[in-house]
Amino acid sequence: MKRVALLIVLLLCCAAQAMRAQQASAIRPGAVPADVPAKVADSNFPLRVHLLTAKFGGISGRYHGYGSGNVVGSGAELGFDYGFECSVPFVANEGEGDVYQARWTSSQYGLEILVAEAGVQQPREQTCTLRLAVTKHPFEPGNTVALTHGVSYSLRKRWQDPDFAYEETQLDYPLHFHVVDGQRTEDDAADHGWGTANLYDPAERTQQGAEYSYNCTYGFLTNTQISGFYQARWVKPGSELEVMLQRTGSDKVDKCSVQVTMKAQKYPESHHITVNAQASAGSRVGAATP
Repeated sequence: MKRVALLIVLLLCCAAQAMRAQQASAIRPGAVPADVPAKVADSNFPLRVHLLTAKFGGISGRYHGYGSGNVVGSGAELGFDYGFECSVPFVANEGEGDVYQARWTSSQYGLEILVAEAGVQQPREQTCTLRLAVTKHPFEPGNTVALTHGVSYSLRKRWQDPDFAYEETQLDYPLHFHVVDGQRTEDDAADHGWGTANLYDPAERTQQGAEYSYNCTYGFLTNTQISGFYQARWVKPGSELEVMLQRTGSDKVDKCSVQVTMKAQKYPESHHITVNAQASAGSRVGAATP
């Protein structure tokens, strides 16, 4: 009996030590400096990418997050929203000339960027693959929204990228659902989201504010451009919408039922980024961490 009791005590001690070690290894965003664009030219990375926004969280050397950006200077400029899960975090770019070296992966929805340690004479370089939701035209820096949704440093399930706005016009989704401020949590059952939005009906030329919530397999957040919107249609006029979503890293389209409480007045844009093309070296557009 004494041996059994001693064994139980030893097992409990080992479990407690393991839990403390796991807690100690959890790295909050900002505890480790985020990587920056690699400065040494690498011919294996012929593309140039300007990240307008970058939000991340991380634990035990694995970081996850989302943002928006443009492929620039390639003769075929385009915009994209992205999600990622990599061994390092990274910052958004500064002014127009600040870019990441990049290359396409084997997928047209994957972009590998080259990053380097910040503030080091001989920085370590490594890569991170962004999973894209691509738009046909580049995003406008002056039209960019500051992303308010934080990314948790610890997760209850494996990180899942948020979905973004589906670009191809769908005539049976005639409403424009612009999310002004969106939040999201995840668990094994679903994505759960809530926030404020403005709903525009082009046919009626009317616009109203809305408080919304959803429980969907794939969720969504704030539109990354002030002019951006999710295509939507009424399921129950005045109370429930269905919105179209673009999944990152693929051409898959998702749909999400959204409960809304309509408001007489629209919500103001409160998270607009003021962009200075001659941004100083000490300021980074959208490089805030939660």
